[in-house]
Amino acid sequence: MKQVLISLFFILFLSPICFGQSPDAEGSLVKWMSITEAMQKNEAQPRPILIDFYTHWCGWCKQMMRTTYANPDLAGYINTNFYPVKFDAEGKDTVEYLGQKYMPTSNETRTTHPLALKLLQGKLMYPTTLFLHGFDKQKNEFSLSMLAQGYLDEKKIQPMLIFTLENAFRNSNFDDFRKEYEAAFEDEQIEARMKDVDWLKPAAFFTPTMKDSLDKKTLVLIATDWCNTCRVMQRASFSDSLVAAYLNKKFNLVQFNPQTTEKLYFRKQEFVNTQSAQAPFHQLATALGRNSLTLPSIILLDEKLNVLDVIPFFLPPRSLLQIATYYGDDFFRHHTWNEFVAGRKN
Repeated sequence: MKQVLISLFFILFLSPICFGQSPDAEGSLVKWMSITEAMQKNEAQPRPILIDFYTHWCGWCKQMMRTTYANPDLAGYINTNFYPVKFDAEGKDTVEYLGQKYMPTSNETRTTHPLALKLLQGKLMYPTTLFLHGFDKQKNEFSLSMLAQGYLDEKKIQPMLIFTLENAFRNSNFDDFRKEYEAAFEDEQIEARMKDVDWLKPAAFFTPTMKDSLDKKTLVLIATDWCNTCRVMQRASFSDSLVAAYLNKKFNLVQFNPQTTEKLYFRKQEFVNTQSAQAPFHQLATALGRNSLTLPSIILLDEKLNVLDVIPFFLPPRSLLQIATYYGDDFFRHHTWNEFVAGRKN
C-alpha cells in the first residue's frame, strides 16, 4: 500500500495548502467549518461536503484527528476539494439545514442533537463520516449521501474521497468501486492482465488515411493520468477477463489522453490541442464528447464512425460489459436501454 500512497497523494493529491500550516488543538490540519458555512459556500461554489460527527468523550474521534487528518497531503486534498465540517453530535446549538431548523431537545449531557440523529439515520456510532455531493435544488437533497461509520485511516478514506469527488457514485455503488480500486493498486497480477486489452494509441487510429467505414465498432476511452477514477477503470475495469475478451472481439479500442499535443484526424478533418487556458484538452476529445468533456468518458462509434453514445464517469466491469454488449451486439437497433436491461434481468 505504500506505493499506492505515493502515487496517489504525492503526485495526484499534492496541495500546498497544508505545508507550513500548524495543526489545530487536536492535531488536525483540515480547515474545519460549521455546517452553515459549508452549505453557504456550496451554494456559491458547489463542492462535496465531508462531515465528521464526533463527541467530546469519543477517543477514536480524537485519534482520527491526530492521525488521518494530520496527514498533510490528505488534509490538503480535503481542504482543496471539499467543504469539511466538524459536527458535535451532542452539541447544543440550533442549526439550520436544508431550510429546516434543528434545536437541541435537552440540556442534559450526552443527548443526541436532532440533526445528528437525522443525518446518521439513527445509527449513533462515533466517529462517523458523512460524504455529500451533487446537491439538487429542486429535490432539496444531495445525489450522494454516504455514511462511513467508525475510525477511518488513510487507506480506508482514500477511495471514499475519490468516489465522492470524481462522481463515481453516478454509475457505481461504493462497494463495487472499492473492489476495483483495491484491484487496480494492490493486485500483483493487474499489470499482466492489462496487457490483454488491445489498446490503440490515438495517433495510430485517427490518421489522415483513416477510412470512412470500419469492420468493427470503436470504443474510445478518454482518460488522463491524474484522474483517479480513470486509472481505476484503465487498470481494473478494462482488464477484467470477460470485459477484455469481449471488447477485443467487438471493438477497435482507443485509449485517448486528451492532453496529447499530436495532430489527429477524423472524417478528413484535422484536430489539434491549442493548450490554452480556455481549451486545455485536445479538440478531437471535446468533439467526440459532443462538445463536452468529463473524465473518464467512453465514446462509442459505429462502423461508419457515427457517435452512438457518450458515457461519462467511472464504470465497474459489470456495467462496462453490459453497455458494451448493448452496442456491440446491436441490441440498440431494436430495443431501448431500459428494455435491454429488463430483458437481461429476466
